[in-house]
Amino acid sequence: MNLVSTKYNFVLDLLDDIVRHNPPLQTDLIICSTRGEYLAEILAQLDRHHAEHEASTSEHNVGQAGQKTSPISSHILLSPSLYLLNASRYCRLVFCPAITVLRGYLSSYVPKLSDQGHPADGRSLGNGHIVIVNLLRLHHGSSEFTLQGLSRTFATAVSAAHRTNWSLKLVECKDIDDPADPSKGPALWQAEVPLLSGSLKIGEGGASWGRRTVSATRIASRWFRFERANQRDVLEARRWEGIGSDDKILLEEE
Repeated sequence: MNLVSTKYNFVLDLLDDIVRHNPPLQTDLIICSTRGEYLAEILAQLDRHHAEHEASTSEHNVGQAGQKTSPISSHILLSPSLYLLNASRYCRLVFCPAITVLRGYLSSYVPKLSDQGHPADGRSLGNGHIVIVNLLRLHHGSSEFTLQGLSRTFATAVSAAHRTNWSLKLVECKDIDDPADPSKGPALWQAEVPLLSGSLKIGEGGASWGRRTVSATRIASRWFRFERANQRDVLEARRWEGIGSDDKILLEEE
């Protein structure tokens, strides 16, 4: 199944969901940026998460014997638990900081295989998940942010998923330093995309076509279904925020 998910505001939310998946699902996480940019974004989000968690915990505990207690636990990604170690075995990170790199990788895409010719976790093809993060942001502001350019990349991604019988998901994440930026995050799917590149020279008869636009959502809907957060997702996320990593292992085993 090919999905566009708009239920994740930040990449940390996506990683939480991948780590919590039970049973663990083989996932190839394709990041449309450099490794350095990705790590900087993750660290900024973890710092923000820690600061907010520490502030809320301190407020809750002030007045109890005149002492403040430190947070019960940090973010699950910073917890050195067997649960996290096991989940990480099923996830592979790939960085594609340019459109040509992304298309080239998807054109020759194959899941990571073991020496025996089977997926590294011993599962058969068809049990995996391809997640592409910020594909739309990568195109935005370039000459490829057109109907033709996006369609070409979407088709290449869908073909890669079809060859392996893996599911495909596209996710756009906000910038932690500027969450309201309309050029980043799920809101980018509402952007109007020109039919033709502005660099193309067209005659007077085709000038009207050059000015026409279509929403990114409409372009993607040819290949993808849109997935949005529901109340169950919100309640589940809140439930996990209130328990430690060791308790999460027990919950998954129930």
